[in-house]
Amino acid sequence: MSCINGKDRVNDHQNNKRCKQNVSASNSYADYLQLDKLLDSQTMLSMQNGRVSYDEHLFIVTHQAYELWFKQILFEMDIVCKLLSGNLWNNEQEMFNILKRLGRISSIIKLLLEHFGVLETMTPYDFAEFRDYLKPASGFQSLQFRMIENKLGLKKENRVNCCKSYTDCFNGKKYDELERVSAEPSLFSLVCHWLESIPMLKDNIVWDQYRRAADHWLERSTESDISCLEKQRKLMDTVFKCDQHKRLVDQGNRKFSHMALKGAIIVYAYRHEKGYTLANKILESLVDIDTLLSKWRYSHFVMVHKMIGSYSSGTGGTTGSEYLRSTLCDSYRIFIDLVNLPALIVPAMYIPPLIKSQGK
Repeated sequence: MSCINGKDRVNDHQNNKRCKQNVSASNSYADYLQLDKLLDSQTMLSMQNGRVSYDEHLFIVTHQAYELWFKQILFEMDIVCKLLSGNLWNNEQEMFNILKRLGRISSIIKLLLEHFGVLETMTPYDFAEFRDYLKPASGFQSLQFRMIENKLGLKKENRVNCCKSYTDCFNGKKYDELERVSAEPSLFSLVCHWLESIPMLKDNIVWDQYRRAADHWLERSTESDISCLEKQRKLMDTVFKCDQHKRLVDQGNRKFSHMALKGAIIVYAYRHEKGYTLANKILESLVDIDTLLSKWRYSHFVMVHKMIGSYSSGTGGTTGSEYLRSTLCDSYRIFIDLVNLPALIVPAMYIPPLIKSQGK
């Protein structure tokens, strides 16, 4: 029996009410957003050095905005990774949640792309007025952007060689934080595991049907160019023959495990079936994020090239725009296998109907 009497409950209720009122009274808009701290964080080095360049203020605010949005992307990615760690195939609610979070990340990256247009209202000559004051600071040193790359699944060996180390930029707590994120399961690895666990691949019935459908398609192909037909046959062999798939992985031309690739193909082929429509939309959202990040890298390169040209080094010691140009490659595409998926799909007219008892 509870030792708390009715009078104590009333007193507790009144105390809690007063506490909430006090918090509410002191928690203004500025306090809640900590605007004093936020709006007092734009220190112009050109002003401190007695040669004020007013465009430096725009430069600072824009990059601070980038970092705030990077923080939100990391927040959303943490939720997505946590949800992917569970059994999603029987939980549409969590799949909807993942879809929402991925869509939000895409919207944020689209917004970040627009930031370049704002920065480009500053001319190269405006930038040159304060650029030397930035050294040795550089966007290369953005911890949160490196964390986003690592959390997505970008591996160290897939990064381009640079005159600066990706980890030497950080020390102490920042280095520990980067290492912690690097040690956690990435979004890529979790997506692979999710695709490998697709119910329809628990036995080989559906996959064998799909293989026969591919054979039937190639046999009946109306492709008049023999070389094109042979190229398609060889491409499909990399789908159905594990050793050929592994060879592409070893060469760096494919990233998914063979089972994950099979899962992605089945999801797309049967995307109109109950339980797989949401899964396909999740895969499409991952492609959107991957594509938008490629656009972001390209836009970043174009802007930096416009500002400093090809000959200037970066303020942090990199090769500047040439380093950024070198990142515009498929090794930085985390979900390149999903981007290439349409070339591996049998035309819909050849795909056999899914028997309702399969994949249960």
